[in-house]
Amino acid sequence: MKKVLIGVCLLAALFILQGALPDWLEEPAAMPAVEAPQPQSAYVYVSGAVRKPGLYAFDETVRVGEAVHAAGGVLPYADAAAVNFADEAADGMHIHIPYDLNGAPSVGEADDGRININEADEEKLGELPGIGPAMARKIIAYRDEHGLFSSIEELQKVKGIGPAKYKELQDKVTI
Repeated sequence: MKKVLIGVCLLAALFILQGALPDWLEEPAAMPAVEAPQPQSAYVYVSGAVRKPGLYAFDETVRVGEAVHAAGGVLPYADAAAVNFADEAADGMHIHIPYDLNGAPSVGEADDGRININEADEEKLGELPGIGPAMARKIIAYRDEHGLFSSIEELQKVKGIGPAKYKELQDKVTI
């Protein structure tokens, strides 16, 4: 073992004296290249009293007002004063525009006798043909989760309302 150690030391000394160091000892490590930062997408979820609630992607910094505009803007009965539209919207942010139903039409029947599916409570929805308390709760749950119905056709997205039931309801409801 001593002979091997002495041999390695002599060999290293020989390289040093001759100035022939191995390449890995002579050259400094290469500096990493610096790349320009790539723009990141910002994903913002907009919900509440907007025309098209959903997830929106932006390539650059965006303001809350721009994100709400991308979601179709606020509805007439939105509480827009509750949100600062000048704030910067960060990646992963949830922007919720609250409802302000003061001054909105009263819940219940529309002037023509149709029931407004965006405003009716469980009892009023139960007056529709084929809609019991369980289905009325499903309609309200869908409305709470996805925002107000943008058309009466969207009623078909509620689990349990197929084409036949929709056809029966379409002339009796409004938005």
